[in-house]
Amino acid sequence: MNVGSFVVANFLAALPGIFLISIISTLLVVLLADLNGFGWFLLNLFLSLVVAESLMHVIGAAVPHYIIGIALGAGIFGMFMLCEGFMVPRDSIPDYWIWGYYIAFHSYSFKSFVYEHFRHVQTPRATEILTRLNLKDVDTPTNMLILCLYIVIFQAAFAFILYKFHTGRR
Repeated sequence: MNVGSFVVANFLAALPGIFLISIISTLLVVLLADLNGFGWFLLNLFLSLVVAESLMHVIGAAVPHYIIGIALGAGIFGMFMLCEGFMVPRDSIPDYWIWGYYIAFHSYSFKSFVYEHFRHVQTPRATEILTRLNLKDVDTPTNMLILCLYIVIFQAAFAFILYKFHTGRR
């Protein structure tokens, strides 16, 4: 079987399940919490889950044992969450950690989630939140494109690792 065919089939087969998780989660979260931006929330969550799935494909293909892959994935996602700008706002992240902010796909997702809700809320508290997190002028479509780029990069890396190390063709 061709590696490219496998990667594309695996990617396409995962999309309906990821979309189902996204739509159910969006319905529950957005409607129950009365959040703004249902469509952006759904798209953002869907793309974030596809990026996460793609990253785990890369890790799964790169490590020899699934327990190592789970631990490595948890560590990477944990570091990304610390650097995304929620726990420590972007302006407060030390220079030696700022690279984590830019490579973490969580950063782009988080900015879009917060901005798309609070930009519609006309209260001093909403303005304060956007100002404190430095999210007054977020370009959500660009952030969604960045997430799509991450998907392409991770799927290409997944295909490369499978081809190079798991087909016997070197």
